[in-house]
Amino acid sequence: MRRKRHIGLRVRAHRLERGLTQEELAEKIDRSVETISNLERGVSLPNEATLHRLARSLEVSIDDLLAERAARSGGRPIEYFRATELLKMMDEKKLKLALQILKAIANS
Repeated sequence: MRRKRHIGLRVRAHRLERGLTQEELAEKIDRSVETISNLERGVSLPNEATLHRLARSLEVSIDDLLAERAARSGGRPIEYFRATELLKMMDEKKLKLALQILKAIANS
């Protein structure tokens, strides 16, 4: 599951860096929006053909989509996208706490 999530985050990061919607990327690689959504959420892994199409359409190497290293996308490390995914799952109380913690870290 971790591998699926990692690849999904990388696909999402590169898609957003290029200003593409899920619909636009799906059209570029001749796949459904559901396929893109499932990839980005870590529900499924791309097959070999889809992986090649993604790399070509996002103008990255297959290694970049699969690499475990923390590559940068749009000037932001992949951890930025991981953090935003976690924030989306929090209720208002937890978001306020997270903001306080981030402020403390930023000011230290």
